[in-house]
Amino acid sequence: MQSRSLSILSSLAALALLSLACGALEPSPDRDPTPADPIPTPQLIYEDITLTQARPDGGILWRLQARLAEYEPPSEGSATPVQLGSAHLQAVQGEFFDEDNRAIRTRAERGSAYPGERRLELTGQVKVESERDNLRLQAQRVEWLPEQRRLQAEGQVKVELLEGQGSLWGDRLLVDFGQAQMQLENWDPTQPVRAEYRDPDLELAASRFLWQFGVGEVQAVGSVEVYAPLQALRLRGEQLRAPLPLTELRILGNGQAKAEQTGQELQAQEIRWRIGSTQLQAQGNVRYRQPGQALTVRGNQGILDWQANTARIQGNSQTQLTLP
Repeated sequence: MQSRSLSILSSLAALALLSLACGALEPSPDRDPTPADPIPTPQLIYEDITLTQARPDGGILWRLQARLAEYEPPSEGSATPVQLGSAHLQAVQGEFFDEDNRAIRTRAERGSAYPGERRLELTGQVKVESERDNLRLQAQRVEWLPEQRRLQAEGQVKVELLEGQGSLWGDRLLVDFGQAQMQLENWDPTQPVRAEYRDPDLELAASRFLWQFGVGEVQAVGSVEVYAPLQALRLRGEQLRAPLPLTELRILGNGQAKAEQTGQELQAQEIRWRIGSTQLQAQGNVRYRQPGQALTVRGNQGILDWQANTARIQGNSQTQLTLP
């Protein structure tokens, strides 16, 4: 896509060419015919400017205001389709725009615009907020790809759900505003991504989080751990799936649960907890162990109630007693 309205960079490029033309004097026949050294492109720095890039139909892709901007001409032999150079910015604030022309606000210490590569790069305490998608994020570096409507963030990433619903922390974030989803993970896969949710109070950890705010679902994969402090309940498994807003948690793959108030333990391929209740539902290779007893009950389905301190196991039920 060739921008039709990248006015600032186009003007900067034109000024650079004009400076070269004015500086190139016609040699006199009486002078030394030895070619003179090429005149360097002048450094162009502007204060308090606004840069805008638009789509061919006139819609705005992004608009940034900067305290300072330095124009850098394209390098010789550049293979980019549009030879507009780049602009390096300081004290940046502005907006990205979605397909409905709604603004995603941003602020950063520094930034660079590369219209020929169709991308923006922001660095240094970057902040991005999208009210439509109910999220706010902070990172050390953010890259915005306007055509794909994709945002990539790296370095001390923190994602906050607006209205104080929760927060996530990791090293690398990918937000696809077109697909209305985001993925957060760490550079070191052995270090879990952490998340906290409020109302209900939950602490979560997993190798990777996938937040699908378009369809209203959150997923976590890889060594999933959940702790509900008000219920003193711990859940573990290979995968978590939950609707948004959070009303029920599903732990899939080698699920484990422990009610710390009673010491009851439950294992199954799938464990469900309706948030706020005192019951767990289990399906698939269910195993229940009563605290303080060398007794294990197996079956296909089970219900654990830690308030009543009871458990019911059904379907091919077997009881195993371990003797001392």
